[in-house]
Amino acid sequence: MTSDARRDQRRADLRSWLVRYRDSLRWNLPYWPMMVVNVAMWGLLPAQRYFSDADLRGIGVLQEEWKTIRRELDEVLEDREGIPGFQEVDPGQRRLTDDNSWRTFVFRFAGRDCEPNRQRCPETAALLDRVPGIYLAMFSILEPGARIPLHAGAIKGLVRYHLGLVVPTGEGCWIEISGVRHTWAEGESLAFDDTYPHRVRNDTDSVRVVLFLDVERPMPWPWLGRFNRWVLARLTASKRIRTAVERAERAAT
Repeated sequence: MTSDARRDQRRADLRSWLVRYRDSLRWNLPYWPMMVVNVAMWGLLPAQRYFSDADLRGIGVLQEEWKTIRRELDEVLEDREGIPGFQEVDPGQRRLTDDNSWRTFVFRFAGRDCEPNRQRCPETAALLDRVPGIYLAMFSILEPGARIPLHAGAIKGLVRYHLGLVVPTGEGCWIEISGVRHTWAEGESLAFDDTYPHRVRNDTDSVRVVLFLDVERPMPWPWLGRFNRWVLARLTASKRIRTAVERAERAAT
C-alpha cells in the first residue's frame, strides 16, 4: 500500500470513528444524569469481579434447564439472518458494533419485555420469569470473526450473567475481563461485574451463543437495594429503552 493510500485509509478510519462516537454520545446522553447518581454506589460496594450461582437468587434453574433453552434457541437460529444486530435494536451500541456480527434476540431490554420473542420461546420465557430481578435478557449471538472492543459498563447495580448455549471448540472464542481470559462451556455459567473492562472475540468459523442477562446485584443493605431499583426503574422509563423494545418487536414480526 502506498503512502497516499495509507493516509486515505487513516482518514476514512477517523471519519468512521467520529461518526460512531457522535452516535454514541447522541444515544447515550439520556443515560448520563442517572449514571452520575448511580456512581454513588461504587464506593459502597465491595470490589467483587465474579459471582457464583448462589449469589444470584433463582439463577440456578437456568443452568439446570439449559437444554430446554437450547432447543428453543436451535429453532430461532434457523432464521439467524433475520435476527437484528445489537446496534439495530439500540443505536447506542454503535460504539461496540456497527455491523451484524453481534446479533441479539431480546426477551427483556432494560426492564421492558419483548412479547413476540417471549411467545416464540415460551419455555425459555417461563424459566426467565422464575428468576427475580432480571433487568435484561437475550440470546447474544456472535458471528464467526466477531470482535467486541474493550469497554466497561456504567451500572454498578447489575451483575452480567452468561449461560453457554452454543460454544465453538478450541480457544479462539473468549471473553477477557480485566486482562484475565475466560472461555465458555455449554450448560455452564459465568457471572461478573461488567464495570470492569472487558472485551470479546470469536476468532473461529462457528457461531457462539450465550443466554445474556443483567440481574440486580445483591446489596449489603436493604436501603441500597431500594435505591438501586429506583435507579433502574428510571432507566426503564426512558424513551431510548421504549424505542429499543419497539425495534426488537418489529424485527420479531
